Amino acid sequence: MNPLLAGVFGAGAGVGLWAVLRLLVPAKPDLARSLAQITAAPQPPDGNTETAEPDRLTAWTVRLGLPRAAIRADLAALDRATGDYLRNLMRIVAIAAAAPIALALGLAASGTSLNLLVVAAASIGLALIAVVAVEAEIHAKAEQARTEARRALAVVLSLCAMALSGGAGIESALRSAAASGHGPAFARIQSALDRAVLLGTTPWQALADLGDRLSVDAYTQLASTTALAGTEGARIRSSLTDRATALRAARLADIETEALAATERMSLPIVAMATAFVIIVGFPALERIMTGL
Repeated sequence: MNPLLAGVFGAGAGVGLWAVLRLLVPAKPDLARSLAQITAAPQPPDGNTETAEPDRLTAWTVRLGLPRAAIRADLAALDRATGDYLRNLMRIVAIAAAAPIALALGLAASGTSLNLLVVAAASIGLALIAVVAVEAEIHAKAEQARTEARRALAVVLSLCAMALSGGAGIESALRSAAASGHGPAFARIQSALDRAVLLGTTPWQALADLGDRLSVDAYTQLASTTALAGTEGARIRSSLTDRATALRAARLADIETEALAATERMSLPIVAMATAFVIIVGFPALERIMTGL
């Protein structure tokens, strides 16, 4: 291999290794930023601790328009810091981009040379594939978190309506209903209700803010419905029961749609096997007919 080409590959591999090692070292948390995050939007006590966002990394990426608005919404639904996501993304992209360079260096050491354009195209292609894969994973996890949030809201509303029938107050019924569940979705609802008590706002407004952060319309629609129904009496109980029924019906419709999609996916291998069988059986006969002509 050309010494200049080998030097370029070596420098690229060294820069990639330095970037990976640099990204593996976590940044020191900023006390002011951590306190601001706690005051603005307290995280639910689900045991999932996130490191503070590095100011420099976040500032650079915001100037470039990264991450996209959809990814930021997905990260908010997962209660993940933007800096942690960017650090993990850069780590994966650096490893994917350095893999073809490392392979080219290994082949060069054995006496086989590769075209520089091929190696560069492979590095760029693998980096783009890594970005798409990471974003797809984040989006899938966020959709699952939103589904769990809708399910938790339906359970909380059903239990709250039952508690209201027994003579409990709105806030106590909501808090007891939210405390009856386990998991991140119920923990977010409990955190929103605690925040409403501290700030002196209504629990419906706190749930609406939670829905805006999670991008779940069911929470914001609940706030609008309860604002029209009032705060006490049979009207609010009837409104909560109707919302819980609507959420359960929507969930059942989603489950039925997922089942139909899974059935369609299961039929594809059968169709492929049947097509392959027809080709294997019919090809010799077709070949004899064509050669006989």
